[in-house]
Amino acid sequence: MIAKATKFLYSLKADRSAPRYLSNTPSLPADIQDHLGRMLRAEYYERSDKPRFLGDPALPLEFDPYLQRLDQKERDLRSSMIGEKGRHAVAAALLGAHA
Repeated sequence: MIAKATKFLYSLKADRSAPRYLSNTPSLPADIQDHLGRMLRAEYYERSDKPRFLGDPALPLEFDPYLQRLDQKERDLRSSMIGEKGRHAVAAALLGAHA
């Protein structure tokens, strides 16, 4: 599909050389842009990895160990912060009881 679209674009370029303008307006008509966008999205969807379960992003399995380590580091940091806040709360309560 992509080869056909590329061949089509090259044939358009060979038939007529469009003047180059320095602007933000697209060089292709909107209907051609929509068609090419649909073709590219369909091709990307067909070639991309499928999720392992509903709601799971399609990530390569090579990322799993890194994601697990990152998750473990975040859990360790969160638990240490909770422990620290707990110690401060207990210390404040004990100081407040004696005052």
